[in-house]
Amino acid sequence: MGIAIMMEHPLPGKGGRHRQTISYGQSPNLSLLPREALAREISDARAIYRRQGLYTPQIRRSLQQVIHSNKLAWLGVFEKGVNS
Repeated sequence: MGIAIMMEHPLPGKGGRHRQTISYGQSPNLSLLPREALAREISDARAIYRRQGLYTPQIRRSLQQVIHSNKLAWLGVFEKGVNS
């Protein structure tokens, strides 16, 4: 179970923003702490939207909701100092 970031594709069938992410086609980096991995993915999504001139308050709120949802689903896992 997990909370995913869903990034819409500007052109169906072209791979869109998903292929632009740093994690696309990569095995997960298991050396990262959960908090670090979440921060990295959120930062990556934010950078993609900024590069495309699409980083709006709605996108910002949606990314904050992903963080919040993960924290609620996995109580304590994303807190500072956990697993460090």
